[in-house]
Amino acid sequence: MYLLLPVLFAGCVVTQKIGYKTDNLPYQNDGSSIPISVNVLFLTDNRLQNSENDILFTTSNSTVINKKTVCINAEKFYKKDSVSAQLTQMMVNHFNHARLFNYCACNDDYACDYYLTGTLNMFYGEQEFSTAAVIGAQFGLIGALATAALKTKGKIIFDISDIKLYKKDGTLIKDMGNFYKEYNEDLPADASCWCIYNNINQKLIEYNTYLTEKIRSDLAELQF
Repeated sequence: MYLLLPVLFAGCVVTQKIGYKTDNLPYQNDGSSIPISVNVLFLTDNRLQNSENDILFTTSNSTVINKKTVCINAEKFYKKDSVSAQLTQMMVNHFNHARLFNYCACNDDYACDYYLTGTLNMFYGEQEFSTAAVIGAQFGLIGALATAALKTKGKIIFDISDIKLYKKDGTLIKDMGNFYKEYNEDLPADASCWCIYNNINQKLIEYNTYLTEKIRSDLAELQF
């Protein structure tokens, strides 16, 4: 039986994705949509140019930083579409829900008169590993309930730069610069380090809300 365990678990690879539901999020419905159709191109992934991101590409979601065991959003568990593609699609979903533009597409220029570009510099999550959650997990459901509210110190960083709006013919309309946000706070923890993926998704809601309203403000003064 023990010989079969590696075979059984080999087929149970946990995968993660970038995303959240927008159904319950507040949205603008007051006529403030920018009256254009926009194609958001996949973000140019520049993360490997920053050494701070290296650990995401070289280790698992549980690793050691400065002699402390931490949970990180390791790249190897983001399957199927790339991080850049998933993040861009979630941005578009958020833009559409918030009525930022009349219409917004993801990497598809059909029927769009404008396009938006940007560069992904950081999509980084890190939090301290919870030994208390591991102990709780040993006691099954009772332990899980007892440790459900556990949190550990964490850091999440989003950095997208060079956000620019162009006409379809390549004419630059607006350079909106960089959008950097860093969150340092206690984050929900678990016994297996999958928590960091959910935590980064939850903070992405705040970041995309900030990004949406900043773009709305920057473009409000323009005549379309």
